Parts: sequence; structure tokens; C-alpha cells
Amino acid sequence: MVRRMKTLFIATFEQSLNLQDDKLIKYMKKDVEQPGKKERPILVKILAILLVSLQYGFVKFTEYGIEHPNKNSFLPTPTFNFLPISVFIIMLSMYLVIWIVTLLKRYKELKLYFSYINTVNMLIMLLITLNLMFITFFLKALTVIGIGLLIGILMFTGYVVFRSKKRSLENVLYETEEKKDKIDEIVEKILNLVIKYGWIIVIIVVIWKILFPSSNTVRTDFVGFIEIIGIWLIFDIGFIVAEAYLFFPYLLQGYYKYKYPEEYREWEGKSQLEWYGEKYFNKNIKGTEKEKKDEY
Repeated sequence: MVRRMKTLFIATFEQSLNLQDDKLIKYMKKDVEQPGKKERPILVKILAILLVSLQYGFVKFTEYGIEHPNKNSFLPTPTFNFLPISVFIIMLSMYLVIWIVTLLKRYKELKLYFSYINTVNMLIMLLITLNLMFITFFLKALTVIGIGLLIGILMFTGYVVFRSKKRSLENVLYETEEKKDKIDEIVEKILNLVIKYGWIIVIIVVIWKILFPSSNTVRTDFVGFIEIIGIWLIFDIGFIVAEAYLFFPYLLQGYYKYKYPEEYREWEGKSQLEWYGEKYFNKNIKGTEKEKKDEY
């Protein structure tokens, strides 16, 4: 029997509640929302400024690398800049437009979800910036075919990973009894291990750097060339996996809270004032047909 394909965005309110059972969504809710912990929006703003500054730094570094090439570098001097300042300005403008839209749309209960959207968008912007910088410096060495092959590997990996997670989320939403893909099982096991034991790896790396400081030297030979390409691929694939298995499922739950606000509010047993916040409630709910006066 051919399995009926169902989109992730048409579930009913009752079906969307099934997302509560996803282990990684539970982890994200615990990690992101952290009940009882006071919000510090100033830290988020500082982080955003630092990330934007970092990306601008990559833009200037790319310009400098083209204008003042390292004669000892294994890489040939690039002739075309894929990361001009205009690209940075366009991406930053798009980010700011989305940020303004989220400011206008959000209310108290969805505040974290919209903030998380902006954080993920900033990380995507950083990823694009890094990739354009790498393409600028590696295009001549790898040729168009080589760069195309690497991009093809990343696109194929993204397709497989997202397709696997999509099926997994469909099974959760619509309660279809279908065996998990092997990829889904492997990725979830790896993520669980990283979440539990990732700090151990960080400690080992720090100790290694302290004991063997000479290992910090960047190699400019063929081995260093291969190492950089390997790090490039691992970084991109790591982000793809995190996006598919951590960021997207958590934001999917936020989408359903946005789609069914009153249903979720009643399900969680909160008043409209608690759910929407005083400012949003007074502006958009109070005095309209949406107001539930029997709650006060």
C-alpha cells in the first residue's frame, strides 16, 4: 500500500500535540526555554552584534586576501570575490526585515520562538558568509568541477537528512506506525551522544592545546589544504544536521502554537493576559470578540 504523503504544516491542533513526544523537541524546550530563568535580551543583542561584526570581518579578510595574497600559501591568488560588501549588506538587510516582522508578530508566549527564528537566521547568514569566503579562496585550486562536487555533496546530504527527519516528524504528528529510517536512528544516537558527552571532547581539546601549543600552527602544505576542506565539509554538514534535528522541529512546534493560539492557551491552562502579555492583550485582544471575559 502506497503511503499517503502528508505535509508537516496541515496537522490539526490535537495532532500537533504529538510533537510533545519527540525526544529532541523535549531537549530543545528544556535547553531554550529554561523555565524560571530570567530573560536577558541585552545578551542576545550583544551576541547579534558580535556575529554581525564577525561576518563583516570575514568580508574584509576576503578583500585583504585578494589584494595582499600570501606568497607562501598553497592556494593560488583568487581573482573573483564571491563575498563583496554588497552581498553582506543584502543579507543583513534581509535579516533586519525579518527581525522587524517578528517584532510586530510576536507576543509573550511566542517570544522565545521568534527570538530563536532570528538566532537561526543569523547562523544561516554566518554559514553563507563562510562558504562564500571559502569558495573565493578555493575556487582556483579545486576548479569549478571540484567546488560543484562539494556543493553537490552538501545538497545531497541536506536532502537525505531533511527527508529522513520529515518522515520521522510525520510519523509523530499523524501517529503512523512506520519504522524509522536508519539515517534517522543513527543521527539521533549521535546527537544524543554529543549532547551527553560533548563537554568531555571540549575538555580534551583544551588540555591538548595546553600541553602541545605547537599544534596550533596552521599548515600551508597539501595536508593543510585537505584538512581545511575536511573542516569545511564537517562544519556545513554539522549545521545541516542541527538545523534538521534540533532547530526545525522546535520551530515547527512554535508554528503550531502560532496557528492554534487559543487552543494551546486553553490546553496549558493560561489566561489570555498570561498567554499574550499585557501589551499585546491590550492592543489586540481587549475589547474585541477575541476577549474571553469570563476568565477575569
